[in-house]
Amino acid sequence: MKYRHYAPKGELTIVAGPMRQVVEYINARIDAHKAAGKRTGVIGTQETLAEYRADVVKSVGSRQDEVSIGRSLYTILREFDDEGVECIYSEAFDTDGYGQAIMNRLLKAAGHHVVSLGENETL
Repeated sequence: MKYRHYAPKGELTIVAGPMRQVVEYINARIDAHKAAGKRTGVIGTQETLAEYRADVVKSVGSRQDEVSIGRSLYTILREFDDEGVECIYSEAFDTDGYGQAIMNRLLKAAGHHVVSLGENETL
């Protein structure tokens, strides 16, 4: 079994693809989970924060500041635990440079549970 580092209590899914499709997919899944009575959460960025309909939506910062994203990621995952979030969705991040370290942390926290949508394009 792989060592997962910190993983939230709720199920974490990373969604990769064109940003418009990512937002639409996450909102559709959030709506389904809410209909089933589950508390939902989204890890987004300042650029997309207002577009999500989850019970708890948290920004890891701006996509322009990957260092800030990396610093806040585990704090946000722990906050979801404290708030009783059962289903968490996260946008994927660029895998160049520091973004690769962010995605590595997210992948471990999500147990490598990733949904890939549409064409691969820079997020």
